[in-house]
Amino acid sequence: MTHAGKRALRRCTMLTAATFLSPLVAGTALAQATPADTPDAASVPVSSGLGDIVVTATRKSESLQKVPISLQALSMDKLEQHQVSNFNDYIGLLPSVSSDSLGPGRSNLFFRGISVGGGGLPTAATYLDEIPITSSGGMPEVHIYDVERVEALSGPQGTLFGSSSLAGTLRIITQKPKLDKIEAGIDAQVDAFGHGGGAGSQIQGYLNLPITHTVALRVMAFYDHEGGYINNTPGSYLFTFGQYNENSPPQVYNNGTFNPAISYYRNNASVVQDNYNPVTQYGGRATLLWQVTPDWSIMPSITYQHLQSYGGFGYDPRFTGLQVHDYTPTSDHDEWYQASLTLQGHIAGLDVTGSLGYFHRDTHIQQDYSYYAIDYDKNGGSYYYFRGPDGNILDPMQSATSSTASHKITEELRVSTPRSSRLQLTAGIFNQFQKNLVDTDYIQPGGATGYLGTDYDGRTGVFLPTDPAPAIRGNALYATDLNQTYKDFGIYAEGSYPILDTLKLTGGIRYFSTSNNTYGFNGVLDNALALGCTTPLTGRLQCINVNEPYHQTGQTHKVSLAWQVEPDKMLYATYSTGFRPGGGNNLTGSQPYKADTIDNFELGAKIRIGRNFRFNTAVYYEKWKGVQYSVVVPNTYGSAVTINAGNARVYGVEGDFDWKLGPITFSGSAAYNDAKLSTNFCDLVAADDLVPRATCAVASADHPIGDLAAASGTRLPRQPKFKGQLTARYDVPINSSWNAYLQAVASHQSSSTSDLNTANDALFGDPAGFQSFDFTAGVKHDTYTLEAFIQNAFDSRGVLSRNAFCEIQTCTEGTRSYPIKPRYFGVRASKKF
Repeated sequence: MTHAGKRALRRCTMLTAATFLSPLVAGTALAQATPADTPDAASVPVSSGLGDIVVTATRKSESLQKVPISLQALSMDKLEQHQVSNFNDYIGLLPSVSSDSLGPGRSNLFFRGISVGGGGLPTAATYLDEIPITSSGGMPEVHIYDVERVEALSGPQGTLFGSSSLAGTLRIITQKPKLDKIEAGIDAQVDAFGHGGGAGSQIQGYLNLPITHTVALRVMAFYDHEGGYINNTPGSYLFTFGQYNENSPPQVYNNGTFNPAISYYRNNASVVQDNYNPVTQYGGRATLLWQVTPDWSIMPSITYQHLQSYGGFGYDPRFTGLQVHDYTPTSDHDEWYQASLTLQGHIAGLDVTGSLGYFHRDTHIQQDYSYYAIDYDKNGGSYYYFRGPDGNILDPMQSATSSTASHKITEELRVSTPRSSRLQLTAGIFNQFQKNLVDTDYIQPGGATGYLGTDYDGRTGVFLPTDPAPAIRGNALYATDLNQTYKDFGIYAEGSYPILDTLKLTGGIRYFSTSNNTYGFNGVLDNALALGCTTPLTGRLQCINVNEPYHQTGQTHKVSLAWQVEPDKMLYATYSTGFRPGGGNNLTGSQPYKADTIDNFELGAKIRIGRNFRFNTAVYYEKWKGVQYSVVVPNTYGSAVTINAGNARVYGVEGDFDWKLGPITFSGSAAYNDAKLSTNFCDLVAADDLVPRATCAVASADHPIGDLAAASGTRLPRQPKFKGQLTARYDVPINSSWNAYLQAVASHQSSSTSDLNTANDALFGDPAGFQSFDFTAGVKHDTYTLEAFIQNAFDSRGVLSRNAFCEIQTCTEGTRSYPIKPRYFGVRASKKF
């Protein structure tokens, strides 16, 4: 933990103690749900049918079947049955959720096809218990163990969960300390990928320990190593002044002499490795519950995780198998912790919850960037022709390093009417501050002592050196040193009232105020010299060419009508809105982008038939206004600008069911999303004109350079139109104390697109639809479980997303396909005490 992190953690603790009621991020699932919390749960014996699922999506404990929103909850049992330990494991069980990813800790979450790339913040929020951990540049990887449930709230959640809940909210609810019993568990697993893939292992455990009759401690710890499955195979390039030959040996020039002044040969022998993308994670969580009085409790908690991965997690679609030809090392070091303190009690008949959270994250990424040079060379460019002092071409195989230090302080205080009140009202105040320090370098080997470029005299065949390299930060030629701040304040209220015995009206409103700023330097380092920036004083560049403050206020709303047709059947209609804050860009000459918003119109049904069948579904129409869209501007060294490009709409239906037939239980979920543009999207085609046009045109005689990126009716990227999974589980007793089980899971998703810009999408290619099948067999005692599993049993090569090292117009050689896990099998044993 850094000194700054320790100071912030001390600040967090002292602030909580000093301001007993000014606290913390609203604790959703803070208290352990009991039958008293949820009267409906007591009427459904778990042993005789499907158990009830208690959720806290409306900031109070209630049955999933009584919540009039589209919500899927993965219980602890379901998470264990599917061997869920990370994001990629549970996302397949959530039909309306999709993602793009560069690997663990570098995934972006999408709901209902609201998935266009762009903006400083994601379109969906992520919570760990009641504290938001929503992060730009990829959500943190939360290890799923000793977790009570995962809740996926589809559609905008703007009133109760605020900014970045534009399209939905994902909530990970951990197990809480128990005052009345000692309990513990330990799980161990060995696993491997098929076809010679790497082997791995996992060990994890938890302990719940009552210390006194009013104090209890719960701790969890884990270690997880996963072998790799991407092979970095031998490759080489011969650069010959604007031409290239792939996997070719050095050739001779000038009467048999290889001339390093006009050619450069490079292979990747130093980084060739099979299964070169292993991942190692470890961490833990500690939560203390102090029941100060029968009416008041205090719960501090801290979660820490460390992740180290190597290599890339996408394969090169030009070659067979899961292989790439990378030339420089790639790695990701991701470390984060979240400290929180939650206070619950009663004042004047009202339930009071206060929360304070501090989240800190450090990421350090080293990325092979060779294909930037390779593709420029292939296209006849000479961007990489940097010269050393001897006039020879420097090694063109570039790399990129990126470090981000972020911290987030969240405070929330809310009050609710008691459960006995006819009017159920929750009101609160929310405040959050987040700051990111982003440092990125694009590195040319030897660039510190070489030249930025050369002039070539065709008459004499002589290269004439031009500008010397700007030796401001080692071999870096392009750098980004930015301070990003996000301030979010909100006041909200949401209440429901039964206007009839079977008809309940719900209404909510949130006032928000956001203030964001992007400040620092972004660009080639010879521009930094022009700004008078020389050797940095503190490791960061001291010259400024980016200063983009942005402020916006507004409101979000919700109105819902729920009809309890019968005690176990409900219909509802909801109108809700959501927003995502705007912000500033990091390219000089651009303008800030505004918040984008969603209007959601939804009809749903929650049906239970007897104790053995449950079915929930929703149909919806969403209007997405002012879509934040990221555009790579030509001749800006790959810099991107976020603009409000237009509008989109989504039609869809989603649902899930559970059906118990004696010893066999069937469960499944599916979603159909038709997400498309409803206006034309205009591109930015010149570095000196960064203001998007109101109307755009296709290239013609009158408009030699067209700026139509995508026409109205174009599909939104990354979201398959159909996604679903079906599980069948058979439980059978062996004797009085042992049970056996078999489980089969079938998953399918249809094709998706890769980029909103139709020309770019054609270069990427669209991921095809795919199916995968998982199987599990095991035996279970009261406290022992032993099982064997195989995931993706038939080794389907399903592709979830595609990306490139730089703008796809240039980096066609550098495209990568991010696959589902290849065949993966293992054995797991667990013991509960």
